[in-house]
Amino acid sequence: MDIFLIVIKFAVLGISLAAPIGPINLEMIKRGVTGGFYSSWLVGLGGMTADIMFLLCILIGMEPFLQLEIIQISMYGIGSSLLLYLGFSSIMTNIKNNQILTIDQPIQKNSFLVGFGIAAFNPINFVFWFGIFGSSIQSLIVHGWHIAFVGSIALLCGIFLWNLNIAFTVHFARTYIKDQILRVINLVAGLLLIIAAVPFLKSFFELVF
Repeated sequence: MDIFLIVIKFAVLGISLAAPIGPINLEMIKRGVTGGFYSSWLVGLGGMTADIMFLLCILIGMEPFLQLEIIQISMYGIGSSLLLYLGFSSIMTNIKNNQILTIDQPIQKNSFLVGFGIAAFNPINFVFWFGIFGSSIQSLIVHGWHIAFVGSIALLCGIFLWNLNIAFTVHFARTYIKDQILRVINLVAGLLLIIAAVPFLKSFFELVF
């Protein structure tokens, strides 16, 4: 099997996973606007750490355990609560602060944990890893574990490069945007995070009741 084609295929798959505007990208944009490059990048690194955790679960065969109903209820409950909290806190920051962007913004220390939490308890992310990627990695394992390892590393590299792109783009773009526009971006990101929480919350109540 051609290693080069595997690397390209799974790197593109990783970018495809990371590129759609979802909770992780929204939080990266929001923190990039308010805290700069490192605050945004740490969210991406936190999300990528959760992705590595999912990958390891697939490789060591924990998929059936993670598909138990109690695990799914926990994921929907924690995931929706986290997104609602982040969305409302973003809106409240907009209301309370007169200026979104200030000189020498400190790094938001909880960015890594927030990124990890969003990715780890995002049911959509869960479905991707144990659905799309799970079947893809199984097709590689039949050719040898070294092939599966190369594919996994390529996928993680794709995610890493996209997160780096988001962090750089938001960081440098914000220096050319007026504070009013940054406030709008922050507000819209907060609203979209709340909207993203709604289907998770609905699924949580359906499973519980």
